[in-house]
Amino acid sequence: MTQPYIHMKRNIHLRRTTGIIAIICIAMLKFSAANAEATALLISDNRMTSDSWTWIFSDEMGLNVSHSTSCYDCRLKSETGMSDDVARVLSNNNIRSQKPGVILLQLGCNDTADADGSMSAYEHSLFDYPYGKVCNNKGANPRTKNIAVSKNDGRVTNANFAGSIYRIVKFLREQTPDSRIFLLAPCRYGSEKTSDETAKNAQIRLVAQMLCVPFVEDANMLQKYSFVWNGMKPSLGNVLLIGDSYCATKKWTGQLEKIANVSLTNVGKTSATLKERKGHTNTLGAQLLRIPATCRPDIILLEGGINDDADTERTVEAYPEHIQNLKRTNFAGALAYLVKVLRGRFPNAQIYAVTPGGLYYGHTDHPFDFIVKSEQIRRAASLIGIPTIDWDCEGRLSFVFNNSKGTGAGTEASPFIYNVPTLETGDMLHPNERGGRYLAECAVARLCSK
Repeated sequence: MTQPYIHMKRNIHLRRTTGIIAIICIAMLKFSAANAEATALLISDNRMTSDSWTWIFSDEMGLNVSHSTSCYDCRLKSETGMSDDVARVLSNNNIRSQKPGVILLQLGCNDTADADGSMSAYEHSLFDYPYGKVCNNKGANPRTKNIAVSKNDGRVTNANFAGSIYRIVKFLREQTPDSRIFLLAPCRYGSEKTSDETAKNAQIRLVAQMLCVPFVEDANMLQKYSFVWNGMKPSLGNVLLIGDSYCATKKWTGQLEKIANVSLTNVGKTSATLKERKGHTNTLGAQLLRIPATCRPDIILLEGGINDDADTERTVEAYPEHIQNLKRTNFAGALAYLVKVLRGRFPNAQIYAVTPGGLYYGHTDHPFDFIVKSEQIRRAASLIGIPTIDWDCEGRLSFVFNNSKGTGAGTEASPFIYNVPTLETGDMLHPNERGGRYLAECAVARLCSK
């Protein structure tokens, strides 16, 4: 069956347009990387493993990598409580004073893979069940709902990678909130991986995704972020934003304008969904009518999914059919409709889908639902033939809700309050300036990569 949204000439032109943007960005990154004088702090538990990465970073990216030697021979995991080795990492008071722009975190080299490295196992390592109650007590219509209550930090064990890495990432964010944290694969750079290393990589990658910290397996992954430390501003041209409150509140888009040369047209609207449902008209599709007649985008970003429920497995299996029929009640059909209309109007623009990040642990009983929805959006985008910007993997905004303000008791009568500010959010849901910077960096890194 012919796919109406795919046209050979358009695809050729899109590839040419994308290639030009990528060449401009990559040329800027390579030029500035050679002149960079940034310092990265490498925290690794294995000197032989870390040395191979240090060489490639200094040689290819111009990063001056310094080592934190308090961690060699460490092991992340312990059967109960906090392991002594993790405690050593958390007692490193030099990190705050060094104020590194980049922290390269390579741990787990000396550990074996987890017996159960599933999302469910890791979720239960960080959260208590049954659910507690949380309330948004601001505004005219406060709402109380179930949440998955995170464990008190003292009860988070280091029996698997999730507990240990959560502790360390949280510590680093508190010590140096403006540092850019990357998790490195726990193996020698460029070497053939053993079966255990392959399993560990998959497990630590999943934990990294739960915390929205970029997981680095090769130099190219980190290279695309070099604009973060070299101060250069990639040129992106004209960008059209179609999205929900993340676009409408303009926190991440404001940061995008600071770190890149870009002209934005933003038609995003609060509470918008990607999918359609009966009686609901606030969708990304409805925003197509709001695009100014003078708009001439080079890039179009479709940012949605946060306000949607995940598709069922049966629906996901039928994505090809939904794409053909443009059935907009699921991610695939909704994206296909948007892409068809936008390609008809802007045939030379490159279109990206932006996956939802994990900012909303504080008011949901499915804390990692954003991962499920993002995987579905990625699958739909792949079938349609558009790339994605993966906020769920690299947005670096997730937090585990632990009621740090001490509000409420988690009961119906005395719920937790979730709309208090955090380091990266204004209300435990929407990014503030710092959180917006992380999301913008993720977008620029993707738009400037091959």
